[in-house]
Amino acid sequence: MTYFIFARDGTSRIVLKRDNRDAAEKKARELTDLGWFEVRIEEEAQIEKVEAPKERASQAARTIEQA
Repeated sequence: MTYFIFARDGTSRIVLKRDNRDAAEKKARELTDLGWFEVRIEEEAQIEKVEAPKERASQAARTIEQA
């Protein structure tokens, strides 16, 4: 089974994947020790892709060109 570890710091969010619960718990502890917060482990996760600002700007430019 796959486990997802979610965490954030002051400016970033990360999602990590581990194949077993022990590895997920170990990584969650490491992140907490490094100062990450809101660290949680989930067995099932729905992760949406977030476009980088550069990609969004390119899409906006193409939309304007087509208009």
